[in-house]
Amino acid sequence: MSFKEPGAALKRINYALSRRMLAAWAAPTVNGAEALAKGEAAAEGDVVYALPNRSTADLALLDIVAERNGLASPRAPLERLDEAQRFFFLAAPAGLWRRNVMRTVPSRLRRVEAKLPASAASSESSCDGQGASRLWLVPVSIFWGRAANKDRSWTRSLLSEGWAMSSRLRRLVIFVFTRRDILVQIGEPLAWDEMAKAAPRPPRGETPAVDGGDDGALLQDRASRRTARLLRAKFRNQKVAALGPDLSHRRTLVRQILNSAQVAAAIAAESGNGGNGSEGGKGKSRQAAEKRARKAAFAIAADMSYPTVRFLDRVLAWFWSRVYEGIDIHGVEIVAPIAQTHTLVYVPCHRSHIDYLLLSYVLYQQGLMLPHIAAGDNLDMPLVGGLLRGGGAFFMRRRFRSDRVYAAVFTEYLYQVFRRGHSVEYFVEGGRSRTGRLLPARTGLLQMTLDAHRRGLPRPVAFIPVYFGYEKLVEASGYVDEMRGADKKNESIGDILRSLKLVRQSFGAAQVSFGAPLVLDDFLRDCDEAASPVKELGARILRGINACAAVNGMNLIALATLSMPRHAIEEGALVAQIDLYRDLLRRDAAHHRFAVANAPAAQIVERAERLGLLKRERATGAAASAEGGEQRAQRSDILLHDAFTAVLTTWYRNNVLHVLAAPALIACLIVNRRRGIAPAAVKRLFDLVFPHVRNELKASPEDSAERWLAHLQDAKVVALRGDGLVAPTDPALRLRLRLLANTVMEVLERFYIGLSLLQRAGSGVLDRRELLLECRATAARISTLYGINAPEFADGRLFEGFVASLIEQGALLEGEDGKLNFDGRINAILRPAKSTIALELRQALETMGHGL
Repeated sequence: MSFKEPGAALKRINYALSRRMLAAWAAPTVNGAEALAKGEAAAEGDVVYALPNRSTADLALLDIVAERNGLASPRAPLERLDEAQRFFFLAAPAGLWRRNVMRTVPSRLRRVEAKLPASAASSESSCDGQGASRLWLVPVSIFWGRAANKDRSWTRSLLSEGWAMSSRLRRLVIFVFTRRDILVQIGEPLAWDEMAKAAPRPPRGETPAVDGGDDGALLQDRASRRTARLLRAKFRNQKVAALGPDLSHRRTLVRQILNSAQVAAAIAAESGNGGNGSEGGKGKSRQAAEKRARKAAFAIAADMSYPTVRFLDRVLAWFWSRVYEGIDIHGVEIVAPIAQTHTLVYVPCHRSHIDYLLLSYVLYQQGLMLPHIAAGDNLDMPLVGGLLRGGGAFFMRRRFRSDRVYAAVFTEYLYQVFRRGHSVEYFVEGGRSRTGRLLPARTGLLQMTLDAHRRGLPRPVAFIPVYFGYEKLVEASGYVDEMRGADKKNESIGDILRSLKLVRQSFGAAQVSFGAPLVLDDFLRDCDEAASPVKELGARILRGINACAAVNGMNLIALATLSMPRHAIEEGALVAQIDLYRDLLRRDAAHHRFAVANAPAAQIVERAERLGLLKRERATGAAASAEGGEQRAQRSDILLHDAFTAVLTTWYRNNVLHVLAAPALIACLIVNRRRGIAPAAVKRLFDLVFPHVRNELKASPEDSAERWLAHLQDAKVVALRGDGLVAPTDPALRLRLRLLANTVMEVLERFYIGLSLLQRAGSGVLDRRELLLECRATAARISTLYGINAPEFADGRLFEGFVASLIEQGALLEGEDGKLNFDGRINAILRPAKSTIALELRQALETMGHGL
């Protein structure tokens, strides 16, 4: 009776095609074939081939090698044991993208182990005591592209065989590009009867069962597992000989994670109690929970590979040179010294998919350790996911709090990465900012970092804030659509292929700015015990990111043009306004780390035009009158944005709104006053309002009214008349002060909406949810009526942050019933608004009904 596998016809066709292609194309190097052909195994016995990974290509290549070297074919029947073929794979089947995994003992190995004693006994009785021919087990490893030496090209480094088991697609690519660099390693045959003698024996005093009894089955199972373990050791030795030692940490790391007490406890809870996991359920077996934990660990773990890193370095160098006119790096000199003594956690803002590629490229070029990067599992796409893993990315679900096994595995993974001294990179905002503002900090990864620190790490932890700036945003089109209300699109391979068209465009310059390190031990020592450490840590990191902002030319233009009613400005006024902003920042340089564009203002304007972010309307008319020859001033061209860039420009403005928030608030308090305002009154109002502005914009807590008032007077945009501060009489200077004030006017208008609704309702009437709904509806209505072009004007998160700030400052109290109570401080903030907020907005709020 012959043994037949299911689906044999389809397998035969697949095998025949693979064999024919390999016979015509492959030129492998073969080691061990001659020794096997001349040895005892081929001369006196039968052989069974063992291959580590399930692969039709491996089997076909072994068949070709066996035929060329006079060896028994792996496809030939093993008649003495009634087996249709004489080979087996140790690994389970793999998919197109999945890798092979050794999970169980192969069925043919189990059958051979079970049949072998009976076969030997039968042969002995029929051979008059002369013994049977022996059965030999031959381990065979096939390497598709051996590990590249240093003198090899980077393309061969990328395609070389590594320690991780290859997927089918990877082997196909390797075969196409390295067909002459394939190694077939035939190992030393193992006598099966010798392995059988070493199989576990039954306990003393017991007689082993025969004919498939329970004890006999147990012994056979142990023998099969022992043989499988021995083969794995042999395959590993073959791989060491061919590829060198295993430099990968991924499998070792996953094994440590799965053996940790934290993960073991989660598995026990999941299997014992059913748990609340998203995939869990009552009665789930421990084996299923362990399988899920292993799957999660491999889905999370990075697989950093220096061939991949070198490949990415070459590709990115080419990409940056085609897309960007330069990469400006600021503050990197502070990173190298602390990297020698601390484990670094890079915490950048998240503005673009370019961010993590840009940071890794900069660090690699600066000779600094590449970080392991937390990435959303939406990026774990075919091809792309593997490439990102090789560059250091580890993947995480967006939400996994309810899945205790996954949470335990991920937490342990992060701890092990820290414990090994790797630097790590994650985005505290969670996702990319579509408005250009920093998003509120998400505390999940921060809390895991704090927990890892408390468990104990070899080196202290330091956070490195990183700011990214772009003169022209790669994702501009998608962002504008989302700002206008379109749903967020999921990433796909098609998007990546379409993005290749970007190399035909110019995106100006990119900026990478490193902020002052935040040492975790110092933070915890100074942290208020009553406060939530993780929330305060998130706030400190966000302020640290904004504190190292790089203010490029497009940021300066956006601050000026969006301060005009119709986003159009004369060229001379724009140039003057850019110079004013830079003048103020330079005067305050001792108190900040901002990097500011230093090109001439006219050149900055010309660059924005070239990038398509600014349009020009030429001035018409003569420079001198036709009658009498009266000389007139030369008319200036008008610079403006089209409908698309008008929305996009808010993104560039919001990147840096915090850098001038303090002087802009002071300008708001002065510019519309007919009578002067005393410096003491300016300071009092500044101290009352600025904490809320600072909380929204993540501005510096060190900004003070006295210092910025001095800068504004030195810049001649604020004048002291008698005992009061006033706007200058010169129209050009007055316009500059007004444009400065308008940069934060929308922030103040949003505050005014919230406070007016509170005051109108009365203390103790609205709860937080009701107030936020009122604020959003009112802001959306006003934005439509008065053409406010900022998509974030009605953003509920900004109103929520403002209400939280009022509660934090004590201006609002949340009662036991959830209602918001307030005192006279709300009126104190509203009172100066009459000389600050536009009359149209104040009248609109007075005429609108309460229930919007």
